[in-house]
Amino acid sequence: MAVKGIFYVLAHVSDLGRSKRFYQDKLGWTLGTDEPYVAGFSFGSGYLVLHVDDRPKESRHYSGGMHIAVQVDDASAEHARLKSQGVAVGELRDQPWGERSFTFSDPDGYVWAYGQVTRPHA
Repeated sequence: MAVKGIFYVLAHVSDLGRSKRFYQDKLGWTLGTDEPYVAGFSFGSGYLVLHVDDRPKESRHYSGGMHIAVQVDDASAEHARLKSQGVAVGELRDQPWGERSFTFSDPDGYVWAYGQVTRPHA
């Protein structure tokens, strides 16, 4: 078996229209799948699938439990761009392991990070 990487990430969302606007209009990701209960977005080599949450209400949990870091060319520029779009971005940080990154949450509270390599891993 040859593992090639992540095929896609799926997230249940409470309001598909709101989430589509966030990922398309705020983040600038490309809408590829657009169905009544599912939307899919390309970002770099990744793909995010958003699915209307049809689980029982007591099973619905959105924030926590998932953290996805997306590699970008210029974390500082993306931080400024998202902030200008009204996205509540976290502090831009230079990590001791050679990463400049920041976090933000989508409308359901899923935490994402944008980061860039500032020095190659040893």
